Amino acid sequence: MASKNDTQASVAVSAKPLRCPEHFPFPFEPYPIQVDFMRNIFSTIEESKIGIFESPTGTGKSLSIICGSLTWLREYKDNMTVSLQDLREQEKAVEKSSASSTDWLSADYETFKLKEKLKAQRTKIESDLQRELQWKKRREKLAEKRKAAAKKGDEALSESDANMRSIEKILKEARSGQMADLPDAHLMPDEYESDEDSPLVDANADTEHVRKIYYCTRTHSQITQFIKELKRSSFGSSTRVSALASRQNLCVFEPVRQLRSQRLMNDRCVELQKGKSNAKPTAPLADATVGGGQKRRKRDPQLESSCPYYQKENIETLSTQILNEVLDIEESAKAGTETLGCPYYASRLALPDAEVVAVPYNLILHRPTREASGIQLKDQIVIIDEAHNLLDAIAGMYSAEITQRQVRKASSQLSQYHERYRTRLTPKNTLYIKQLILVLKKLLEVFQGLPAETADAKHSTPSKVFTMDSFLLSAKLESVNLFKILAYCKRSLISKKLSSYAEFYADPTSITGLLSSSQTDDGSPSSPLMVIEGFLETLTNANTDGRIVLSADTVSGGKLKFLLLNPAVYVSDIFQSARSVIFAGGTMRPVSDFEDQLLTMAGVAPSRVHKFACGHVVSPDNILPIALQSSPIGLKFEFNYMTRNTMIPQLGCLLSNLCNIVPGGIVCFLCSYEYEELVFTTFTKPGCEALKNIQRKKVVFREPKKSSDVEGVLTTYARAVKHPVGALTGAILFAVVGGKLSEGINFSDELGRCVVMVGLPYPNTNSPELQEKMKFLDSKLPGKQAGKAHYEGLCMKAVNQSIGRAIRHKDDYAVILLVDNRYAAPSINRALPEWIGDRLTIAPKFGDAFGSIRRFFSGKANKTGLTLDA
Repeated sequence: MASKNDTQASVAVSAKPLRCPEHFPFPFEPYPIQVDFMRNIFSTIEESKIGIFESPTGTGKSLSIICGSLTWLREYKDNMTVSLQDLREQEKAVEKSSASSTDWLSADYETFKLKEKLKAQRTKIESDLQRELQWKKRREKLAEKRKAAAKKGDEALSESDANMRSIEKILKEARSGQMADLPDAHLMPDEYESDEDSPLVDANADTEHVRKIYYCTRTHSQITQFIKELKRSSFGSSTRVSALASRQNLCVFEPVRQLRSQRLMNDRCVELQKGKSNAKPTAPLADATVGGGQKRRKRDPQLESSCPYYQKENIETLSTQILNEVLDIEESAKAGTETLGCPYYASRLALPDAEVVAVPYNLILHRPTREASGIQLKDQIVIIDEAHNLLDAIAGMYSAEITQRQVRKASSQLSQYHERYRTRLTPKNTLYIKQLILVLKKLLEVFQGLPAETADAKHSTPSKVFTMDSFLLSAKLESVNLFKILAYCKRSLISKKLSSYAEFYADPTSITGLLSSSQTDDGSPSSPLMVIEGFLETLTNANTDGRIVLSADTVSGGKLKFLLLNPAVYVSDIFQSARSVIFAGGTMRPVSDFEDQLLTMAGVAPSRVHKFACGHVVSPDNILPIALQSSPIGLKFEFNYMTRNTMIPQLGCLLSNLCNIVPGGIVCFLCSYEYEELVFTTFTKPGCEALKNIQRKKVVFREPKKSSDVEGVLTTYARAVKHPVGALTGAILFAVVGGKLSEGINFSDELGRCVVMVGLPYPNTNSPELQEKMKFLDSKLPGKQAGKAHYEGLCMKAVNQSIGRAIRHKDDYAVILLVDNRYAAPSINRALPEWIGDRLTIAPKFGDAFGSIRRFFSGKANKTGLTLDA
C-alpha cells in the first residue's frame, strides 16, 4: 500500500532551483569580495532567506547588489517556461500517485494539498508570462504613438503648445483670483454621516505584479544615485524601473508645489481630483454682498479646477515611458512636464510591470503608505540599503510627540471654531468636534501631573512612564473610541480646516495670540491638531508594544511622547509576505541588536537568516587601526562619566603630538556637544598650551551647531587641508558622535588621514526611554541579556559610523585611533567592523602608537614623494 510519505516524495513540489553562476555581468573586472557578495545575494534570494549583508563604503556595494539580484531575476525569467512545464509534469505525477494509492482517504487529502501548492506556483509563473506579453504590447503602442507624433511634426508641436498655454492660463487665473463665494465657506468640514471607513481604492490593488525587486533606502538622493549605478551596469538598458517618491519630489503642478507641507500637498491633490475647493480666499470684492451683510471675496479659481496633469491617457503614456527608458526622480518629473502627465501617479501606475522599484524607507515600512501606494510584497524581493539606520527609522516613523503648548493651542482653536460654526455644522460634525475638544481637555489635565524638578535635573529630565492602558486610564480616555475619532479626522480633514481657520481669522493684536499663527512649535505650517492626531493614533497600539513618557520641558510646558518598544510588529508581515528580504549596509555591526529586535521578535527562524560580511578592497597596508590605552605621560585613558573631564589635558597633549606627524586632515570625534564645549574651554584656560600647540601645525575647526553652517565649515576645512599656508600641514576638525558630521560625510584622502575616536559614547543610563527599552527587551528575550546588548549596541553603532568616515576607496589610506583603555576588551573588538577589528593593534603605551603612526606615514610619503616633519 502506498503511504502518505510515498505520495509526497514522488514530487518536488517546486520548480527546479536556479544554480548560482560562476560569473556575473559587471561593468569592469570585479574584486573577489564583490564576486562573493553577488553569489551570496543570489543564493539568499534563491533560498528565500533573510540576509544581513555588510560591505564597507568604497567596495562597490550598490553595484554588487544590482548585479547579484538582477542576475537572479534574469535567470528566473529566462527559466519561467521550463519551470512552467516542470510544474505541469509534477501536477500529473501527483494525480498518478494518488490514483495508484490504496489508502484513498489519505491520498486524496495529500493530493489536494500538493495540487494547491503546485497550482499557486504555476499560476504565478503564468501571470508573469502574461504580464510580459502585455508589456511588449505597451512598448509597441508607445513606439507607434511616438512615430505618429513625429509624422505630425508641427501639428503635434502646436497641440502640445496649446496644452501648455491652457496650463499657463490656469496658473495665471490662480494668481489673479476670480469667482465669488462666501468668505469662510471653505473652512466648513464636509458633510459627515458615516462612521464606516472607506479607504481610497487603489488602481493596482487587484492587478497581478510581475516578480520584482524593491530597493529601499533612506533618501530620495540615494534613490537617484542607485538608478545612476543601475544605468552603469549591463542591466541598465533592459530593466524596467520605477522610482517612487513623495509629491514634494514628483508633483509638477505649481499651485500644489508651492504649498508648505507634505500633508497640505496630499490633501490639495486629492481635492483637485474631486474638483473640490477648500482653500483660503483672497481679498473681498467691494460691491458683492450676501445675506446677513457678509461680503463675498475673490477666491483662487484653480481651487475649483482639476489638475491639468491628471489626465488618464497622458499618465498611461508617461508610465510606459518611465519603464522603457529607466528614469530617476528628476527625469520622471521632467518627462511629466513634457508629456503633460502626472509623474507621481505615472510612477505608481508603472508598478505592476516594473522589475525594479526604488523607494524611500517609509513607503515599504509604513504599512498604510505601502498599501495606498499599490505596493504588493507577496513573493517579491525586498532589499533595504543603509540598513544600519533601520531600527531608528522605524522608531521615528511610528513615534509621536506633543507638547502642552500645542494641546492648549489646538484646544483653544477648536473651541473657537466650534463656537463660530455651531449653527452651520451637521449633527455628526458637531458630535465629533465636541469629542475632540473633550480629548484635548483630558490631555491638558494629564500635563498637570508633571513630576517635580530634581536636583539632578541637569542630567535627568523629570519624567513619568505609562503603559498604553495605564495612560488611557490616567487620562480618563478609556471609554473614548479613538478609532472613530481618527477616522473622522482623516475623512473630514478637520485639522486642515482648523489650520485655514487660524490663518483666515489671524489677529495680531489678540491677547492670547492663539490664532495669530498656525505654525507648530517647530515652525512647521501645520495646525497643532495635525500633530496631535499622530499622537492619538499611537494610543491605538497594543499595550505591550510601547510606552507613553510624560516629561517636563521649560520651553513648551511639558511633553508627551509615544515610545515604540517593539519595531518588529511593523515588519513581521514583510518577512512573511516577501520571498526574500536583504538588509545591506556599510556597517551592520553589532548585528546582535539588529537580530534580536527585528528578526527574533518577528518570529524569524534562525535557519532562515543568512549573514555575510565582506572585507575591504583597501590593502592592509593602507589602514592602521590602533587602540591606545595610555597618554603621553603614561596615565590610563578612560573617558567614562567620572573621569573624562580630568582626561582633557592629556587629550590635548595627544592631539598636539599627532598634529606633528599626521599630514593633511585630522577628524576628532567627541562624545557630545557639551563635552566638546568643555574640551575647548579647558584648552583655552591660562597655563594650557594644547590649543596653541595644535595651531602651530593645523588650522582648527569645530562642528557648527546649525545645519545651515555645515557646508561652509566643510568647504573651509577642505581648503585649509589641500592648500596649507606657511608652516601649517593641514587642519583638524572637532566633530560630535551622532552629530551632523558623523554620518553621510566623506572624509576621503587627505581630508581624513587620521580619525580620532575619543572614548566610548555610551548613552545616558538615566534616560527613562532607554530604561524602558532595556526592561522590555529583557522581558521578551530572557537569558540573552538583550537589554545590555542594546545599550552596548547603541554605543558601538555610533563608534562605527564615526570611524567609517575615512577610507572611502581602494587607494585611500588612514590611521584610525581609538583613544580609551576599554577598546582593548575582546567584546568591544568583536563589535567593530570586521575589516577594522581584524587589523586592530593594541597599544598599551603612547610611544608604541606614536612610532607605528610615524612609520605608517613615512612609508606613504616615500611612495608619493611627500615629506614629513622630523
